[in-house]
Amino acid sequence: MNNNLFKKPESADFSKPHVQRSFLEETYSSDELIKKELEVNKSEQLLLNQRLQMMGSFLNELPASDPQYSMLLAQIQMDKIELSELKLREINLTERLTLLEEK
Repeated sequence: MNNNLFKKPESADFSKPHVQRSFLEETYSSDELIKKELEVNKSEQLLLNQRLQMMGSFLNELPASDPQYSMLLAQIQMDKIELSELKLREINLTERLTLLEEK
């Protein structure tokens, strides 16, 4: 069976300045910029979800008496808040994109 069918497409590494620059230079309109921001937003959501899953599984292995347990719980709560903010931003961007496309 071909394993390439199940591979996710690799996203650009935006930690590199030249990748950031070329990403922005390819954008010619506000529609495209919003689409690119949506793309970055979804990538951030994906990474944050993966992080939450990993921290959740690690939390299950820690005893409640461990000092890291409460710190990890707090970090999970903060990440959940950040994830909800990213989802709200995605909704906002999607609405803006819809309005721009209607014009």
